[in-house]
Amino acid sequence: METPERFLVLIVEDEGSIAGVVSAFVEDLGYHAMVAPHGVAALEMARVRWPALVLTDYMMPLMSGSRLVAELRAEAVSGGHTMPPIILMSAVSPGLSELAGADVVLPKPFDLAQVEALLERFLGRPA
Repeated sequence: METPERFLVLIVEDEGSIAGVVSAFVEDLGYHAMVAPHGVAALEMARVRWPALVLTDYMMPLMSGSRLVAELRAEAVSGGHTMPPIILMSAVSPGLSELAGADVVLPKPFDLAQVEALLERFLGRPA
């Protein structure tokens, strides 16, 4: 596995319209985006290019956001990687972050300015 690219964001979202908008926004800000439609694909992508940050939906087909977090933790340990910050996008309760192991829960619906602030908080601003 590669070391994480400083500004590589893995976006995991099963709703294509949300994934497209967030991905385009992230790229416009100067970060690099990889998009996966569910946790299984996200895990496969992370094994090839370890992300600096993961922005994931909670409720998805094939693998939930909390299961993805657990799998990424296992991959980080076995691969000797630093666990990336996890931003969990969800319409469910704020107490979910502790339950799911996320660093932050971004309540849906969210404003793209919130995404920008979180990217800057965890990764800094690309040059």
